Amino acid sequence: MARTNFSYNGTVINDSPTIIDKAGAEITAGPFTALAYKDGALVAATAALAPFGITTAEMEDRVPAGEDVTIQVKDIGAWKAGAPFARGTALASDDNGCAVTAAAGKFILAFALEEATAAGQVVRVQIAKAGYAV
Repeated sequence: MARTNFSYNGTVINDSPTIIDKAGAEITAGPFTALAYKDGALVAATAALAPFGITTAEMEDRVPAGEDVTIQVKDIGAWKAGAPFARGTALASDDNGCAVTAAAGKFILAFALEEATAAGQVVRVQIAKAGYAV
């Protein structure tokens, strides 16, 4: 059996907190909302889809299908609240890609680093991808 040798210059691990991928459908949720993968492309997250990351501040209000979109997938970021919640709350996505308290069976994308007092408020979160709430 032939052996393959690999050479790498620099780091082979991408340590960036963001990724860029294609929108699988038009995304109109704007910045600080969750996106999920569906059929291999990014779409607006819903309560039924496991969120993968959060759109960045530079996100346009509308991204057509097939265009590039940047999402933050790790570290401390900002997420728009869909309802009030306390600091430390495990967060999942609602049907608008906004942060809500993770109910049983929902995928925990992040933990609240700040209290949200109203829907629409943007708060700091620790993106954790902590599995499904019980």
